[in-house]
Amino acid sequence: MAKNWDAADPWYTSCVGEKGHYYHQTVVLPNALRLLGKMTSLLDLGCGQGVLARHMPDDVVYWGIDLSKALIASARRMTGHAQFIVGDVAEELPIEKDDFDRACFILSLQNMKNGAGAIQTAARHLKKRGELLIVLNHPCFRIPRQSGWGIDEPMQLQYRRVNGYMSPQKIPIQTHPGQGKRSDTTFSYHHPLSDYALWLHKGKFAIAKLEEWSSDKKSKGAKAKMEDRARREIPLFLAILAVKEE
Repeated sequence: MAKNWDAADPWYTSCVGEKGHYYHQTVVLPNALRLLGKMTSLLDLGCGQGVLARHMPDDVVYWGIDLSKALIASARRMTGHAQFIVGDVAEELPIEKDDFDRACFILSLQNMKNGAGAIQTAARHLKKRGELLIVLNHPCFRIPRQSGWGIDEPMQLQYRRVNGYMSPQKIPIQTHPGQGKRSDTTFSYHHPLSDYALWLHKGKFAIAKLEEWSSDKKSKGAKAKMEDRARREIPLFLAILAVKEE
């Protein structure tokens, strides 16, 4: 898996850039920072090329962990005031600190084969009453190869079609679709919400907040009204804020 993301690094870093892609900047990061609140330390699990770190105040002790050496190299090159290390988030980490205020998975948990183990890692490194933020591509509506848009012409409504939801799935993702078969492949791991709730329970977390975030984009043209309604009603992202109880 690490080699897949190593190969995808040039494409991924060019897409995300220094400040993040469009939804990072307009939806994900502003809301994530609001939910994380004031903190003294943050463990960023599956940090990629460090986009969240570049939005952190200098006085926050920040550690970013990712399995991809290439992404960590990009994070170090682009970020000046943070600690980045290569590590498997689902395994023991080479970090002694076990009293972080906050930990987070920002659009990363769905790329991890062992999501339950990753949440256990967060629990090991958080202090009691520390908070864990998970931001996901909404698992009810955004399932690669199992969901898509459709239009009900008689009702003039755009809807979201979901072909499968309850079954966990390992789904190959072309990181650069324009390259066809030459594109690098990573994997997305779909799970229903009940799995995430179970993993948090086993990690001794209590869910404190659950938010759903929609797109802020606006359409133009004849179908703008139905498309804008669909964006408002069918959220892109799910955020879960959980508190470590023990």
